[in-house]
Amino acid sequence: MSLALVLSGCGQMSATQMAKQLQSVQNNLTTYKSEAFMTVHVQDSVQRYYVETWYQAPNLYRIALGNENKEISQIILHNAQGIYIISPSTRKVIRFQGDWAEKQGQMYLYSSLLSKIVSAVKPGYSVKDKVVTFVVAADSSNALISSQKIELDQATFHPIQVVLYDQERRPVITLNYISFKKGVQFPPNAFSPDQATTLKSIEVPVSAIEQGFGVIEPSYIPQNDNLEDEAEQGGVVFVRYAGPEPFTLVETRPTPGSIELGSGQLLTLYGLPAVLTGNVAVHQLYWLEHGVEFQLTSHMPIQQMVRVAASMVDEGGK
Repeated sequence: MSLALVLSGCGQMSATQMAKQLQSVQNNLTTYKSEAFMTVHVQDSVQRYYVETWYQAPNLYRIALGNENKEISQIILHNAQGIYIISPSTRKVIRFQGDWAEKQGQMYLYSSLLSKIVSAVKPGYSVKDKVVTFVVAADSSNALISSQKIELDQATFHPIQVVLYDQERRPVITLNYISFKKGVQFPPNAFSPDQATTLKSIEVPVSAIEQGFGVIEPSYIPQNDNLEDEAEQGGVVFVRYAGPEPFTLVETRPTPGSIELGSGQLLTLYGLPAVLTGNVAVHQLYWLEHGVEFQLTSHMPIQQMVRVAASMVDEGGK
């Protein structure tokens, strides 16, 4: 409340004062539950998703992503064993180790939003109509996003809106909060991957699984790369591209079970979670969408891999 009083009664405080106030808010955060709707501009279309987040200090979280009917398609979950991407409909679980919440989770996690503002070098901010607005630089590893706007309620500091912009200052992802509640008591095993697979989910029809999904190709490929060949073996599709930055796509229907990826980095493809693994020589990018499991392998720069994968979001098979 002290921040609200200073802003409203004594003029706008400095960036240093602001950082101290928000650091205090973050330090006193124990648990919260939030709901939001996310609007994503993908290629030439607009999609809308439901986002429900559970958080328990210091580092437990469960982020459920679904459609407007709140049917869940994927879950990002973190507990003492690692980070998980979970598909409830197929009971597929991808586990890896990383520090996504600390470095790149600010789009979904309120605690990370506060950290992003506090750690920013002289973040730009303004106050209007009881809303405090911050503009900060986005994560440098995401080629899709250049800057980020964060709006907080002036009286409570609860999140109102988060907008991610591209290089041309066009909104790519907008997260509008519809509820935010602190001091929530979560049920036992709330942050267990087994419990997460039981959520009401978007079902993939059996007929669709039996018929396959076709070949899903990227609409963006690096300059001078060309399609080399496509092949299918046992229901697994392989798509290979040759050129200065060759890469291979593997596409398949996910089967129930777990994939252990070791150390990894969680990235977002227009809001869709993806896991990056590998070393300096070669990387793999894994993600799930519409009941299809994807793996992109290449030695190209990470930003190029993200652009290739993002161009496949919401694409149908041929």
